[in-house]
Amino acid sequence: MSGKYLFLDTSAYIQVGLLEEDLSWIHHEVIQNRKGSQLLHKVIYDCLKDFNLSFKDIKAILLGNGPGSYTGIRIGEGFSQILALEGIEIFSFYHYEVPAFCNIEEYKFYERAFKGEVFEFSKSGDKEEKSLISEEKFKQRDFSDEHLYHLTGELLDQDLLSIYTLVKKNPRDIFSKVIKRAEHLPPYYFRPLEKEFNVSGGKK
Repeated sequence: MSGKYLFLDTSAYIQVGLLEEDLSWIHHEVIQNRKGSQLLHKVIYDCLKDFNLSFKDIKAILLGNGPGSYTGIRIGEGFSQILALEGIEIFSFYHYEVPAFCNIEEYKFYERAFKGEVFEFSKSGDKEEKSLISEEKFKQRDFSDEHLYHLTGELLDQDLLSIYTLVKKNPRDIFSKVIKRAEHLPPYYFRPLEKEFNVSGGKK
């Protein structure tokens, strides 16, 4: 089946894109806005309209599905599930996988996880580790000689490389692997929902 790919990511900001079947960009944009589903719907519908497309032209959804907060992720996940009811496949991935998809073998990924915590992912060859650490502990880290990546850039004064930039520059490397894996991975929230909504902490 021929068709275009729709790229969505609402884990933090709203990121929307259209790709040709060969995984080259037709359109890509990042909107630094954390507001709700109405904005996402408008951005997607305007994008399709600008290129004379409809959802019937969409072959599959490529979904960035975390890690992130429940508030952000549920918007993209919910929208994708609606389209899945129309027979459109969902292939999802996590942000911390993106450098590996670009053949980077050793790196760390950090993202502000709210409630005074930072999500940390480290990869060295086949070894991978994930954890939540306090922002105070993060500030004390020695980051010299490390490849560091982030999503939003809201982490202190560290010189972090952007996952958004990797996605924009390397769509074929990244999405060919996501499509080949052919999985709709579940949303990756920073913490279990029971803890997310019952632990006191800083505001989101």
